[in-house]
Amino acid sequence: MAEEHNIASTSTHARQFDPPDAFGVGLPAGSADALAVGLAYKAAKDYAQAASWLRLAAESGSSNGQYQLGSLYKHGQGVNRDYALAAMWYGHAAAQGHARAQCALGILYKRGQGVEQDFTLAARWLREAAAQRHGTAQYHLGDLYQEGLGVPCDFAQAAHWFRQAAEQGCGAAQYCLATLYRDGRGVPQDFARAAHWFRLAADQGSNLAQYCLGILYKSGHGVPRDDEQAASWLRKAVDHGYVNLSTPRLARERGRPGTAPYPREA
Repeated sequence: MAEEHNIASTSTHARQFDPPDAFGVGLPAGSADALAVGLAYKAAKDYAQAASWLRLAAESGSSNGQYQLGSLYKHGQGVNRDYALAAMWYGHAAAQGHARAQCALGILYKRGQGVEQDFTLAARWLREAAAQRHGTAQYHLGDLYQEGLGVPCDFAQAAHWFRQAAEQGCGAAQYCLATLYRDGRGVPQDFARAAHWFRLAADQGSNLAQYCLGILYKSGHGVPRDDEQAASWLRKAVDHGYVNLSTPRLARERGRPGTAPYPREA
């Protein structure tokens, strides 16, 4: 229970994440074994056992053990859900250069979960992960640049990071990059490229991308005008939950707004 007594100080601790000296040296004998056992239990969905073994690995300084334990706390698997403890363990791993932990920590700062919301720190950690080609981090960093949160609003930078993530198959980034090409923000306006990225996101099930692609077919921007294709994509968008809020009846029937496929988190 000693760990729970430190929860009150977790947010302050999580803001700095200067790892103890022990985290900078080689792992003690047995920590790799604890990590392997913990991951095996996690794969078997025995989260209580996974938490016990991953805690051993994490406390021995394993960055992946720290990340994995943080994820259990984030999702409430084998332990009570606790975003503050998730942030603490992500922080230890992030300080060791663990890209998935850096991304996960950045997202917590972006959302204010377990730590005080801080877009500047979100951008810092997301940038660290994005530099390691972590697609989800690249998407979220692009989103910060697009919205001007924690960084200056910069559509060119947003397009850069969205493209990096989109090329790795991130549907949300593909959709966002397509909108920048369609609107000519941060990149020269190019409806053909917009249609290309909308299609890739649409094929992953993004109802927003399906709707936007349908509109391009209807107007003939970037693709040949094709009413049949337009109707097909617009129907797919509706079937996948797209709501045109200007159409009250449709909004009542569907009950939720359209979404882009959100990237899998770290």
